[in-house]
Amino acid sequence: MWRLDGDFEGTAELHILGGTSAGSETLTLTSGQIGPQEEEFFGQSHCHWLAAAMSCMTGWELVGVKLYYPGQGWTAVHTAVATPDGAVLDIYGRHDSLDAFAERYRKLTGLEVEVRRLPREELFHDHLTTTDSRLIDDPLWWTRTDSDRRMPALYQHYARLVLTKAGHEVPEHCRPAPQPDANGTQTPPPPSTTATTTTTAGGTPAMSSIEEIRAVLAGSNEQAEGVLGALGQAAQAASEIQGRLHSVAGGSSQAPVQEALSLYAELRDTVEKLMGMVAAARSAVETYATSL
Repeated sequence: MWRLDGDFEGTAELHILGGTSAGSETLTLTSGQIGPQEEEFFGQSHCHWLAAAMSCMTGWELVGVKLYYPGQGWTAVHTAVATPDGAVLDIYGRHDSLDAFAERYRKLTGLEVEVRRLPREELFHDHLTTTDSRLIDDPLWWTRTDSDRRMPALYQHYARLVLTKAGHEVPEHCRPAPQPDANGTQTPPPPSTTATTTTTAGGTPAMSSIEEIRAVLAGSNEQAEGVLGALGQAAQAASEIQGRLHSVAGGSSQAPVQEALSLYAELRDTVEKLMGMVAAARSAVETYATSL
């Protein structure tokens, strides 16, 4: 059994490529609360990820919502989870039945609605086929699609929040990992016996104490985090562009379309390799800092 004990505290400013269905491109989520911005993010942009996280934590089936658009046909628009007592849970809370859930969408949209309960292995096939087919049938796909490393913990945080607000208990293996006691007594490091201060030719004091060196190393790794974040956004953008192209022209034999798909796939792989290089360098710096 996998552990789902990631968590986050504070706020997270998220940039949504292409915007939510309500048109927002930037949202700020606050831990421990479900307000309008959280509802918009998980109700009109990332409902699949939240539902998948809740399904992994509980083993419950997923509920998919499709709307029938005249001239376009059936389109999947939302995902939630089905509770053992027949209710439906999503970021908006508890809906007493599948029928009540469907009626909510009829009133909101005025369109024909189809609601289906499906195992998680089935519901996301179409989504993953146009994004990353390697993740099909992987129950933890939702932890592997974001280059922003905050996101899996954020999905877990809100999955727990939705479950507990509806009166359900979060399984022990899905509860947040304990954090170090901020008020605990810590033994200060012994004073450095090798620290000396010299002066460079330009007259600037040279850093030679262990503490100063570690501070510089920590600063470099903070910059590396920024590089990883920027590369992550680039990889996500390339993946989403590729997915959109594939959805509208993937079956075309036109050479320009196939070339574009191939180039975006190559771009995403290259960016991911660069992220791996940065992560490896960052890890090496951490190892060096620890050895001082």
